[in-house]
Amino acid sequence: MLTGRDKKIIMAALIILLATQTIIFACIPRDTDNTIINMVVKNGTSLYSIADRLKGDDLIYSSHLFVLCSMLYSGKLMAGEYALKRDMSTIEIVRKMARGERNIYTLKIVEGHNVFNVADAVDRSKIMENGAFVALAKNHGYLRKIGIMADSIEGYLAPDTYHYSKEIEVEDFIEKIVQRGFKFFAKEDIKKRMEEMGFDMHKTLTLASMIEKEARLKDEKPLISAVFHNRLNKGMPLDCDPTVIYGTGVFDGPITRSHLNSYTPYNTYTFKGLPKGPICNPDKNSIIAALYPAQVDFLYFVSKNDGTHIFSKDMKEHNRFVNMYQRGKNTKK
Repeated sequence: MLTGRDKKIIMAALIILLATQTIIFACIPRDTDNTIINMVVKNGTSLYSIADRLKGDDLIYSSHLFVLCSMLYSGKLMAGEYALKRDMSTIEIVRKMARGERNIYTLKIVEGHNVFNVADAVDRSKIMENGAFVALAKNHGYLRKIGIMADSIEGYLAPDTYHYSKEIEVEDFIEKIVQRGFKFFAKEDIKKRMEEMGFDMHKTLTLASMIEKEARLKDEKPLISAVFHNRLNKGMPLDCDPTVIYGTGVFDGPITRSHLNSYTPYNTYTFKGLPKGPICNPDKNSIIAALYPAQVDFLYFVSKNDGTHIFSKDMKEHNRFVNMYQRGKNTKK
C-alpha cells in the first residue's frame, strides 16, 4: 500500500511531468508556414479574445495554453499590430506581445508640403491610402470634431516625424498631430501677439504657409513676412505665386499668364488680402515670422535664383532687379 509520502512523490512527479509536457508543447510551432499574418489587437481587448483569434487563425494549438503561457507575464499583453507566423511557437507569440514588439509606422511631415504630399507620405508609410486621407482631410464633420473650423486640414499638420501603431484609429492619430499645433497656439505669448495683430490661428497659418513656400532661408522669413504685411496694410494684392499654383491644383508645371489671371480663392493676384486658407504646412519659424515681421518698408522681392531674394521699396527698383535676375521669367512679389 502506498504511504502518504509515496503519494506526495507521485503527485509531484505528475505535476512536473505535466508542466514539462506543457512547456514542450508550448514551444512547438503550429506549422512550418512562415507567411506573415498581421494581427491588430486594439486597446481593451481581453486576453481570452486574443487567444480565440489566434486559435481561429491557426496560429496556436490551444487558446487555453496561450492564456496559461501569458501568466508568465502576469497576463499583460500590449495592444498593437503584430507580424505573426504559423511557424512561431505559442511561447514566442506570447513573448512578442508581452514585450510590445509590434509594427510601428513612421510618418514624416515635411515643412512646406501640402495635404497631397502628406497623403502620399501616409500611403507610402502604409498607414492609410492617399485617396482616403485626402477625403478625411476635407471631411467637414471630422474637421469640426477635431476643432478645425476650415474646409481642409491644410496647414494644421505640424511638420515633424511621427510614429503610429495600429491599436489606435488613424483618425485619432491625425487628431493628435493637429492637437500638437493647437498647443503651440495656446501659448500665452502667441495668443497675445495674434490679438495685437488682429490675427487668429487660421490667418496666422495662412500667412505662415505663404512665407514657407516663398522662403528657403530662415533669415529671410521675417523679411518676406514684412513684404506681405506691408502690402496688406497698404491694401495691395499680395501677388504670391505659390498661392496661384495651389489654387490651380497643378503642382508639377510652370505658372502661366492664364493662371495669374484666373480667379480662385487662392489667387492673390486677383484680390486683396489673404487667400482662403493655408497652402502648405509651415514650420514654427514661418509661424513666428508671420507674427513678427521685420521692421522694414519693403514691398517687393524677387528671386536671385540661388535660394535667396533681393528686396525693394518701390516698383522702379523692383523692375530693375527683375530684369537683372529673372530675364523674362515669372517674378515673385
